[in-house]
Amino acid sequence: MLQLFRNSRVVVSVLAIFALLLGGLIYRDIFVPAKNTNSALNLYTVARRTVTASVTGTGNLVPQTQANVSFKVAGTLTAIYVTVGEHVSSGESLAAIDSTSEENAVTAAQANLATAQANLQAAETPLTQNQITQLQDAVTTAQQSYTDAVSQANLTNSQDATQVTADQNQLAADQQTLDFTVVGGKTYQNWQQQLTTDQTALKLAVTTFNNDGCKAYTYPFTAPPAPAPCAADFSTVGTDQAAVTADQTAINTFPGVTAVNTDQSKLTADLAKQASDKVNGQHSINQAVASLTNAQDQLKTQTESRPNQVLSAQAQVAQAQAALQTAQQNFANTTLVAPMDGMVNSISGVVGEDVSPGAGSTPEAPGSQAPLPTTAASNSFMVIGNVSSMEAVVPFAESDASRLAFNQDAQVTFDAVPNLTISGHIVAVASDATVSSGVVDYYATVSLNQTNSALKQGMTANATVTVSKATNALVVPNNAITRVAGQAYVNLYAGGQQIQTAIETGVVGDQFTEVTGGLNEGAQIVIPTVRLSTTTGGTRGTFGGGGGGGGGGVRLGG
Repeated sequence: MLQLFRNSRVVVSVLAIFALLLGGLIYRDIFVPAKNTNSALNLYTVARRTVTASVTGTGNLVPQTQANVSFKVAGTLTAIYVTVGEHVSSGESLAAIDSTSEENAVTAAQANLATAQANLQAAETPLTQNQITQLQDAVTTAQQSYTDAVSQANLTNSQDATQVTADQNQLAADQQTLDFTVVGGKTYQNWQQQLTTDQTALKLAVTTFNNDGCKAYTYPFTAPPAPAPCAADFSTVGTDQAAVTADQTAINTFPGVTAVNTDQSKLTADLAKQASDKVNGQHSINQAVASLTNAQDQLKTQTESRPNQVLSAQAQVAQAQAALQTAQQNFANTTLVAPMDGMVNSISGVVGEDVSPGAGSTPEAPGSQAPLPTTAASNSFMVIGNVSSMEAVVPFAESDASRLAFNQDAQVTFDAVPNLTISGHIVAVASDATVSSGVVDYYATVSLNQTNSALKQGMTANATVTVSKATNALVVPNNAITRVAGQAYVNLYAGGQQIQTAIETGVVGDQFTEVTGGLNEGAQIVIPTVRLSTTTGGTRGTFGGGGGGGGGGVRLGG
C-alpha cells in the first residue's frame, strides 16, 4: 500500500512537470514574440518609380460610324444592288422601289409650274394702248347690252300688260252681252239654272227606277214578271233625260258663249306669256349685269390692280416650284443611296416586298458617332457601318466611371484575338447611367490608336484605363501599409528596431502606393510576412515583422 502511494506521487510529479513545460511553450508562442534579426525580416528600401492606378471594363467593338438606312417613301422593292458584307461608297445606289406614281407626280407638277409661269409672265407684261382700248370697249359694249336688256324687258312687260288689259276688257264686254241675251224666254244664267234643276230630277228618277227593282229587267218592262212601277219609272227617266239634253244644247248654242270662251282662253294664254316674259327679261338683265361686272373687273385688274395680280402670280409660281421640288425629291427617294462609306451589315427585305418609310434610330456612344452595343434587331431596311476604324464601347461600374476622364490612356485586349493588345484613349464618358438588373453602369468610348484586320464588329473588348499616374515618386508596397482610423502607417526599420511611422499617401496603384510625406528615399521598411509555427494543437499563422499598430479598425494594404 505504501509502495502504491509512492508510485502515485511520482506519476503526479511527472505530470506536473510536463504541464509546466507545455504551458511555458504555449506562453512563449502566444505571448513572447520571436526575436527578429535583420536577415529574418522582409525589408523594402524606399525608392522612386512610376505608380499607376487603373480600372477595367468589358464591352464590344463597334464601327466608328454606323447608319440605319431606310426609304423615305413607301413602295414595292424592284431591285437590291448590294449584298450583306459588301463594301459601299457614299452616294452609291443600294436599292430601288417602283417609281411610277412619283414619276407621274413630277410630270403633273411640271405642268402646273408651266401654267403658273405663263400666268406670271402675262401679269408682268405691260398692256399696250390697243389692249387697254379693247378692255374699255368691252366695258362699253357690256354696258350697252345691259341697257338694251333692261329696255327690252320693260317694253315686253308693257306690251304684255296692255294685251292682258285688252283681253280682260273684251271678256267683260262679251260676258255682259251674254248675260243680257234671252233665248226661249230665258237668259244664259236661266238656262244654266234649268239644267241644274233637270239634272237633279233625272238623278231622282234613276234612283227610283233602281229602288223599284227595275234594273234587272228590259224594255217594255211587262208586268209580270217586271214590277208594276217599272214602265212608268222608265218613262219618267226618259222624259228627264230629254229635258237635260235640251238644256245642254240650249246652253252650248246660246248666242255669245263661243265668244266668251274664246276671250277666256286668250286671256289665259296672254297671262302665261306675261309671266314668262318677266322671267326671261330678268334673266337677260342678270346676264348683262354679270357681263358688265366681268368687263369692269378685267379693266380694273389689268390697269389699276396689276401689282397685286403680279404678286399673286408670283406666289402661285413659288407654290408650284415647291410642289415640283417635293415631287422630284420623292422621285429621287425611290432609289436608296449610301449616306457613307462602309460595309453592309444587314438588309431587311427582298424584291417584290412592300417597304415603308423609316427613320434612323441608332443610339450613339458617348462622344462619338459609333453605335452603342445592342442585341435588339434594327427596324431599318439596311444597316451600314464604317468598319475601317473601330472603337471599343465599354460599360464601367459607377465607382470606376467616376474616375474616368477625357484622353486617359487605355490598353485594350480581345478575347477572340489572343496576345493582341492595342493602346487607345478615352473619348468620352456617358453622363447618363445604364441600369440593368439593378446594376448601374456608365458607357465610355475608347478610341483605338491602330487597326487590325483580325478585329470584327461585336467582338468582346477588355479595356484597362489608367485613371491616375505618378512618375518619379517615392513608393512603398501596398502590403507594407497599415491604416488605423484612416491614417496610413509603415514599420520603419532603423537601428535594429521597427518603428511605427505615419506617412502621407498619393496615388494608390495596383501594387505600390505613392508616399508624399513621412519617409525619405533609401529608408527601409518592414513588409509583414506570414510565419507558420507548429504547436501541439496543429499549425497557426501569425504576422511577423509587425512592430506596433495598436487600436481597433486596423486595415492592411494601401
